[in-house]
Amino acid sequence: MTSESILWVMSLCLVITGVQWHWIHKKTPFKEKVTYWSILCLCWILAVMLFLHPSLPGPTDWVNVVFQPLGKIID
Repeated sequence: MTSESILWVMSLCLVITGVQWHWIHKKTPFKEKVTYWSILCLCWILAVMLFLHPSLPGPTDWVNVVFQPLGKIID
C-alpha cells in the first residue's frame, strides 16, 4: 500500500509539472522557477512522510501547543 501511494503522489507531481511545462520554460524569472520547484518538492516530501508515518501531528496540533499556554494565562 505504501509504495503504491508514493508512486501515485509522484505521478501526480509529474502531471502537475506536465500541465505547467509551458509556464516553466517560457521567459519567467529564475526566482519563480526556483520557488515552483521548491514548493513542489516540499509537497512531495510531506506527502511521502505522511504515507510512511500517518501518525505525524498536523497543523492543528502545532497551534494547540503554541497557544495553550496563552489560553491558560488568559483564563
